Amino acid sequence: MYLNVRREIALSIDFLKTFGFLQDPFASTNAADEPLIDKYFVDPPFFPAVVGDPNTPKSNVVFAPRGGGKTAQKIMIEKRSAEAHQFLCLTYDRFPTNVIRLPKDADAEYHLTNICRILLIAILCEIEERKYLPQEVDEIDKRLIVSLSRKLLGDLSAEKFQESLASVKSFGDKPKDYYGRYGGIVTGLLNLMAAKFGFGKFELATAAYKPLDETLRFQFESLVALVKKFGYKSTYILVDRVDELTITASDAGKNFEFLESLLIDLPLLETNGLAFKFFLWDKIKDMYQDAGGRPDRLLEYSLDWSVADLEIVLSKRLSTYSEGKIRQFDDLVASDSPYNVHRMIAYFAHASPRDMVRICKKIVDEHTKTGRYGEKIEFRTVKAGIINFATERARELYGAIFGELKKVGDVNFTINRLANDIFRVSTQAARSKVKNWQNSGAVVKIGDVPNPGNRPQYLYGILDPRLAIAVNSDRSIEEAMDYSLVICPHCTALRIVEEGEITCPDCQGNFIAEDANTMGQLCRRS
Repeated sequence: MYLNVRREIALSIDFLKTFGFLQDPFASTNAADEPLIDKYFVDPPFFPAVVGDPNTPKSNVVFAPRGGGKTAQKIMIEKRSAEAHQFLCLTYDRFPTNVIRLPKDADAEYHLTNICRILLIAILCEIEERKYLPQEVDEIDKRLIVSLSRKLLGDLSAEKFQESLASVKSFGDKPKDYYGRYGGIVTGLLNLMAAKFGFGKFELATAAYKPLDETLRFQFESLVALVKKFGYKSTYILVDRVDELTITASDAGKNFEFLESLLIDLPLLETNGLAFKFFLWDKIKDMYQDAGGRPDRLLEYSLDWSVADLEIVLSKRLSTYSEGKIRQFDDLVASDSPYNVHRMIAYFAHASPRDMVRICKKIVDEHTKTGRYGEKIEFRTVKAGIINFATERARELYGAIFGELKKVGDVNFTINRLANDIFRVSTQAARSKVKNWQNSGAVVKIGDVPNPGNRPQYLYGILDPRLAIAVNSDRSIEEAMDYSLVICPHCTALRIVEEGEITCPDCQGNFIAEDANTMGQLCRRS
């Protein structure tokens, strides 16, 4: 199995090299593993506001779906910090789970302890770089550093020391050198500074040790104030990857429980000289607002990539990896394609840059998998790659719901039809099933259908075009694009509908499905 995967990778690279690619542009879907990301990063319209002004730092939150580009934005802020040194940048995306059992156990003290540890190590790294301390650093500051070092660093393992160093983003790769220089032992760094700058002994805390009679919050605020004495205008704390923890990964509610104590603590978020930047799963947005979130104080931004945006993202990625030789995916595709494949990929990515890259990877792998492949990718291979990805993604995202919808077999349906013709259950049972589908993001209400003698019935439709392709596998991609994948004339959102009057769930605009443009029309080559 491993050898087959390596062979497929080698074949893909060989094929791409014929077009001038130096590396495989589709090898990684994780922004953290993409060293060239700053070359093809496309700023969302609100990105300058998220970065903000370090002179007057403001906390904010970005909501986006998984694979929607949250981590890419975080990385770009990290890079700006390392280049400009205007603000100290710390990433809070490693969360110790050995001290909590449930997401709700992550209270404010838990988060503050973790953040203070990273902040303290950042200050230690800053001190280590200097031949002398700024005059503003006084004896009270030194006592604070010694006290917190005993409390937070005394029993720090080599692994946690390395993780904490990796969270400090303003020094580029220098923190890695610190780890190697001190053999992974934080006390080595502490003792060097004690001797160099007269901090006193950094002895490990013992049972007899009496910490300063100060709250953790006060100590946190003191550390933030200390950062400014080293010449930084402010401190940014970037919170990411909450949805990747074992205890939160499958449940948006648990994501919110894990972060609630931070998200609704306005005094903490408005600490002088500090800005929190949250990059969060969009499924927790309603929960946050229902719990008393304050968008007037903690500004919110929703990342929603349009098809045109994704086309630009893909073009820049292709151009970067090929040194400007390739700018459209269609440059890899044979002339037999009746559609603009570059645009097709952007539509089927369903607002996800990550899924766009995965689709491209599927198509290239499908083309090269036998080892005997043509100079360019035929359209039938493009279709096979999209269908394979659609089925894979539908299973990943919707699990058992995918099987239920496949049994339905249609992209639109009413509850009565589900109850009477498909599952043969009570209306209430069918309604409960649809509610579950809605909560998963698989389906949405798109209109009403007449029901003579009674109230109109709700009409529901599949929301994700990949799910629609996988569910209705007997229909070709061409048929789906020309008949059921239609464009809302009011907001240009992609809707999945067969016929009749539709209410767009995005903009609430009404239109007749048969009169609307289709995805096929917008992608067809002229």
